[in-house]
Amino acid sequence: MKEGIFLKYIRLYQTCWNKQFRLLSKLLAFLYRVLFSCNIPPSCEIGRGTSFPHYALGVTIHPRCSIGENCKIYQHVTLGSRDGIGPPIIGNNVLIGSGAIILGDIKIGNNVNIGSNSLVINDIPSNSTVVGVPGRILYKD
Repeated sequence: MKEGIFLKYIRLYQTCWNKQFRLLSKLLAFLYRVLFSCNIPPSCEIGRGTSFPHYALGVTIHPRCSIGENCKIYQHVTLGSRDGIGPPIIGNNVLIGSGAIILGDIKIGNNVNIGSNSLVINDIPSNSTVVGVPGRILYKD
C-alpha cells in the first residue's frame, strides 16, 4: 500500500526525532498540529501501510502508543492512557471509526473493527468487531 503525503510528513518528523534533531522534529509536529488540529507525536510507532483519511483531523495519539501495519484511523480518534497507566497497543489491519476513544494499557488484536464513537477500555481479541460505550464485542470470528 502506497503511503500518502500525510504519512510521509509524519515519517519525516519521526526520522528527525530518531536522529536526535528534537527541536526540528517538534517544530514540524507543531506545524502539522496547527494545520490539521491533530496531535501525533514523533515518538509514537506507526506501522507501514497505516492510513489516516481526512489528514488525521482531530486525532490524538499518546507518545508511547504503538500502531500496527495496514490500519485505518478515521478523524477525531483518541488513543491515550488512563489514570496515568500506559497507552494502548494496536494490532495489524485494525479499522478505528471516527470519534472512537481507546484508553489505557490495553491490547487490540489483529483484524479488529472498532465502531464510530466507541469507548474501548478492555483488551480486544483478534478478528472482532467492537461497538458501544463501553465497547462490547459484537462479533468474534
